[in-house]
Amino acid sequence: RLLVTRIPFFREVIVGSFTCGSCGWSNAEIQSAGRIQARGVRYALAVRSRQDLNRTVVKTDCATAGVPELHFEVPAFSQKGVLTTLEGILDRAIAGLEQDQPERRKVDTEVSGKIDEFISKLKGLKEVEPAFTFILDDPSGNSFVENPRAPQKDDALEVTHYRRTAQQAALLGLEEEEEEDPAVSAEDLRNEVLQFSTNCPECNAPASTNMKLVQIPHFKEVIIMATTCEACGHRTNEVKSGGGIEPLGTKMTLHVTGPADMTRDILKS
Repeated sequence: RLLVTRIPFFREVIVGSFTCGSCGWSNAEIQSAGRIQARGVRYALAVRSRQDLNRTVVKTDCATAGVPELHFEVPAFSQKGVLTTLEGILDRAIAGLEQDQPERRKVDTEVSGKIDEFISKLKGLKEVEPAFTFILDDPSGNSFVENPRAPQKDDALEVTHYRRTAQQAALLGLEEEEEEDPAVSAEDLRNEVLQFSTNCPECNAPASTNMKLVQIPHFKEVIIMATTCEACGHRTNEVKSGGGIEPLGTKMTLHVTGPADMTRDILKS
């Protein structure tokens, strides 16, 4: 079953549930109904009372949840996304640790004893004894911790939006585009001759076209393109403007008075 629902002061999510009539196995998870956000988000909630445990929490599968006071953390991609409460996050962690405890007690009593001790600490968090901090960090930006005072500010909840690291982007299957310096890129283009494959307009044989950006003094930048066919020897030269079409046309009249005027450079589009 799938249900699209809108969470107040957040966004739409898709809630999915599955139940097997044969074995009784059931599963429930949530997915964002939108895209990955432009920035990641980090929620830091100061839990001071049991009422804070009832806050709605949307945790996607790529989010990390934890309690720094206990050095406890649920790693990203270790669980499916869930729509639950803060108490539900703790219950799920406790259930996961208790699941294999009977077998651990048979194999290694020391390890199982330490896990039992840690489970007791997690259960103590449900009584808010003492107060603790809940951290939810999602590089996709699609997780959420409820603010019961919304749209007013909640002093107990700190929300931080941040730019993803290259490693976080890779985990999400994204490629972060590096910001280029326009001045450096333009200078590199002026000093470089670009070459691409084409076909000869005369014999249709494979040929190469060279292209270079040139600055004409007291004028503007133009693109010079030259093609040479090694099969038939055909050559072409073409000049294109390096900018857009000017708002006004241009008419030039030259009065030729001597041989020097015949050597002037002319660019005709």
